[in-house]
Parts: sequence; structure tokens; C-alpha cells
Amino acid sequence: MKPAFLALMAIVVMSPAVRGDEKPFGDDPVWHDGLVEKAVYTASRVVYDKPRAYEAVFFTNKEQHDRATWTKANKSRDTVEVWKLNQVEVIPTPNYDYKYVTTVHLTVGDGMGLTRLDCTSQEFCGTSFKQFIRKSGARTAERSLQYWGFSYMPEAGRVADEVSGDVVAVDSLPLYLRSYPFGAPGIKMHMIRTQKSNRPTDHKPVLAGVSYAGEEDDAYKLELKLDGETAGTYWMSKDPARGHIMLKYRGADGQTYDLKSVGRVNYWTIRE
Repeated sequence: MKPAFLALMAIVVMSPAVRGDEKPFGDDPVWHDGLVEKAVYTASRVVYDKPRAYEAVFFTNKEQHDRATWTKANKSRDTVEVWKLNQVEVIPTPNYDYKYVTTVHLTVGDGMGLTRLDCTSQEFCGTSFKQFIRKSGARTAERSLQYWGFSYMPEAGRVADEVSGDVVAVDSLPLYLRSYPFGAPGIKMHMIRTQKSNRPTDHKPVLAGVSYAGEEDDAYKLELKLDGETAGTYWMSKDPARGHIMLKYRGADGQTYDLKSVGRVNYWTIRE
């Protein structure tokens, strides 16, 4: 799919979930308490053709970002409030650990638009890096993303491109789906596939759909399809007091997550 064509197609921008008297999860004052939400998942990822068990840690918070650089604001006065979802994953294998850090930023005030996605992998053989970043100073009406990726794999190297139009990233869904309009039959969008790989990854958006699959125990069940193929199932908490946090995930590629614990922490202050 070419970017020029993508920009002409209709896109659904998701509004915050509201059921009855429930307020959008992002309106909770807890998101301005100076701490971050730390969610720990027991997880599994297929590496060398076998599932490898590990713990994944997801940090979620709000920040003010500078529109010129799309980084955390310090002295800047041209800012926007964003969500930050930082996913830290270290996967042991018989050879060496695979390390992935994936950070996604979504706007708070205009439908959770993607401003930046960074994904890096490190292991004994090398480092690979992928980034999508909104054009400097771009506002709601202009959401084109600049892309560049580098993979150390043989004859892969660096790729640069531009993605036009409004897109959602698979790697943002544990956060993005917390605002799903639970009970609605489904939404369609253009989506960037997961970038969590040391190999080159597809950066071109594909047509995707998320459909509501009912309730299961204490969760809302959501099904994801990418380019017509089933990609994964998300179980999001029904409890608004927990901010509809992701409780479980099962992917067609064998990736799994199961929530083990969640709390609010300060992880950036140096302690002796």
C-alpha cells in the first residue's frame, strides 16, 4: 500500500471508552500523581522455534512533549501532553539473552495519535533499531510519520521512508485499547505491524480491524485482524478503577502475556 493512497482512505479515530456513568480511563487524577504504572507480565516469545518464558515490564504514564523534537519537554512552551508506554523485555535463550525495549507515545487530547515509536533489540550479534516519528511541529491535522530502521542482519542495513495518514501501531495496543468503546462491534484502521525484531520489519501500514468478542470472566475480549488475517486476542480489564489494563494476550505468532502484578512506582530517582 503506497502512502499517497493511504492518505485518501477513511480512518477511525477512537474516542475514549465510556459506559454509563464511567469516565474515560485517562481522566483519572492518578495519571498526574508523579508516578508511573508498572505492570509485570509473565510472557513467552518464540525464539529458535521454541517458546521462551520471561517477564515483561510495561511502564505507562503521561508526559509533556516538545513539538519540535517529540521528546520530553523541559523549557519548551510549545508542548503537547502524551501517553508513554515503555515495554522492557529480556528473553533468555540457550545462546544468549534477547533484549527488546519498545517505547510508544500517543497524544492525550486528539484520539491517541501516534507521535513516536522507538524499538530497539540487542543481543550478542548486534543492535537493531526502528523509529516512527511525527514531523516536527505537526499538529492534529498533519500526522505524517518519518520512518527509519536499521538491522544488523546480513545486507539489511538502513531504510528510510515516510508514512502518510493516520495510523495505529500494533506495539501501542496494550495502551490504545484501554480506550476501546467496549460493546461496540468493531473499528477499522491502518496499522503498523509489530517492530519487535532484530530483523528488518514491515513499516508499511496495512488495513486492520479490532472487533469486540464479548466478556470473559473479568475481561472484555478483543480480536485483532491484520490484512484480513487473525493476529491476536486481547483481554482488557472490565474494571475502570484499573484503567481497563490489559490482563492477557495471545498472538498468532506465539507471543503471550499474562498480568502478574501492577502498581505505581518512581523508577527514575537515584537511591543509595
